[in-house]
Amino acid sequence: MLSTIREKFTGWIAALIIGVISIALVITFGNMDQTPLEEDVVITINDMEITLIDYREEYTNQLLQFQEVFGDEIPKSLEFTIQESTTENLIMKALLNDYVDTQGYRVSPKFVAEIITNNPNFQLGEGFNRENYQAILSSQGISQSQYENDLRIQLQIDQLRRGLIESSFITPSEFRRFVELQLEDRGGQYLLIPSSNFTKEVSLNSEEVELFYQENINSFMTEEEIDVEFLSISIEEIAETITHTKSDVEQYYQENIDRFRSNEQRKSSHILISFEGEVIEDAALEQIMRIQERIKGGESFEELAQEFSDDGGSAENGGDLGWAEPGLFVPEFDQVLFALETGEISDPVKTQFGYHIIRLDELKEGRKKEFDEIEEELTLEYSQLLAEDQLYDIAGQLDDLALQAYNELDSVAAELSLELNQARAITRNGESFLNQEPELIDILFSPSSIEQSENTPVYEFNNSVIVARVVNHRLPMIKTFEEIEDEIKNILVDQRSNQIANERAKEILSELSSGKTMIELSDLYQLELKEFNELKRNDDALPKALMDGVFATLKTNIDNNSYNSVSLDDGVYVFEVLRVNSGKLEIFNDQERDSGKIALAEQLGSNELASFAKEMRENAVVEINPNLFSDAYDL
Repeated sequence: MLSTIREKFTGWIAALIIGVISIALVITFGNMDQTPLEEDVVITINDMEITLIDYREEYTNQLLQFQEVFGDEIPKSLEFTIQESTTENLIMKALLNDYVDTQGYRVSPKFVAEIITNNPNFQLGEGFNRENYQAILSSQGISQSQYENDLRIQLQIDQLRRGLIESSFITPSEFRRFVELQLEDRGGQYLLIPSSNFTKEVSLNSEEVELFYQENINSFMTEEEIDVEFLSISIEEIAETITHTKSDVEQYYQENIDRFRSNEQRKSSHILISFEGEVIEDAALEQIMRIQERIKGGESFEELAQEFSDDGGSAENGGDLGWAEPGLFVPEFDQVLFALETGEISDPVKTQFGYHIIRLDELKEGRKKEFDEIEEELTLEYSQLLAEDQLYDIAGQLDDLALQAYNELDSVAAELSLELNQARAITRNGESFLNQEPELIDILFSPSSIEQSENTPVYEFNNSVIVARVVNHRLPMIKTFEEIEDEIKNILVDQRSNQIANERAKEILSELSSGKTMIELSDLYQLELKEFNELKRNDDALPKALMDGVFATLKTNIDNNSYNSVSLDDGVYVFEVLRVNSGKLEIFNDQERDSGKIALAEQLGSNELASFAKEMRENAVVEINPNLFSDAYDL
């Protein structure tokens, strides 16, 4: 019943795969009517095929992403959106993967290993834990080889993205104009004429206040409201009632002992001679053996790695591969590395990447955390685990009983010994705890809930489960004049005060055009004259409307007795721009200029990437099983 609640605790793995660009879905339906089996082809892209099992895996990942926004129960209205997103993601992944594979993009095993070991989701205690990593993948039905292959593909696609960005060409004149505009700063001065200065000058009579009410009566409505009664229970409440002994926690520790045992780690360096492309295998072997002889002759391993190694990621660091646990490298490499003694250098080792010479630099023995070291955190974890199990059981009972009770919760409260609570004056867009679950609010405001007081399904949020029903409903009503008379008076006073402030601003602008100065008028009208200096376009030192006015001032009007005004809710700003300084390319050193060019290139490159992906998608021949989105396929 509440399988979606359980999935929430293991669903984050979907976020580990790098996303690809989504383009508006354009579907060419094919005629592929067949019995839905896991190996059925449901999408064809050019000559590539997507099976039903592939589709279901991607669909699950999409569901998890939507659940992060909408919670575990996703609105029915979004089902087709998720199906479209799933379809388009699979199409784009297939197209991009085919392209990067054809173009020869490659990712080193070391880089894939670094991504995995540095991922905090795979770390436990002091660092990466292989058993935890394997358990997480297993819980998602994903094999280690499958995950690492998918990650490698996504990293290759990211190489394509970076390549398009880095190939964007910025001319010196384009970059200079960009710097001059974006880093331009302006200086000047302004007077603020506060509307509040004129509130005492405003007088209102009862007739105009009531007239405003009558003319704007539909603006003075109450919100639709409901009163709700609900039953809820949280993990924390259950945890307070749970009793267990130290021996129970010790048994839990023993049952999960592998989680608390760190693996042996080895720090190594290598020299790789690949035999891809024009380099044949025999030539690569001869070269690696010559390097081995030079090492035996006393030459520096690090210097030879820098000079000859084809692993660009490690060569510049003398071949350093960092720390690794068993299984992070390909089997042939891994087997030799974990057979070496510290300081020992291997004979040439052949892998799919070429020939390697491996040196073991340092070794960290694996260790087991003793129970006494982690007893406190383990006790808390064990209590939470028991509480979660009980919460699922109670949630199942709560859901069944609420469904049977239909439109009352008293019997459910009595059966489960829960307190029946009430929440009053709930609105659609309010800030109550119920509003944290938008779909629950939608159901509570639905006709069946309002007219028949039906019990809602059970919802899970904030480590709690809840079921609710509407007990009272109030439609929007026009507020009486007496209720909002003071509010209307405040509105009218603010409006009239602002009008007077704008009239005063016109007087000041007229006097400025007659030759008076800002400082003179500041004294005359008892207004504070303020300066702004080195104001840049992205600053937030002044209100946005005033910033827009300052940078909209033509350069020909600067320092030319040109004045402008901007009216805001709090008053009117009269301002003058006195200085403008174009951004200076010369003030930046070479490193800063390069960084700026990269930033601009990324903007342009991102546009190129979007165009490239769109063109690939438009040119692809895509066929989609017309039954894919129907009930014939249980997604």
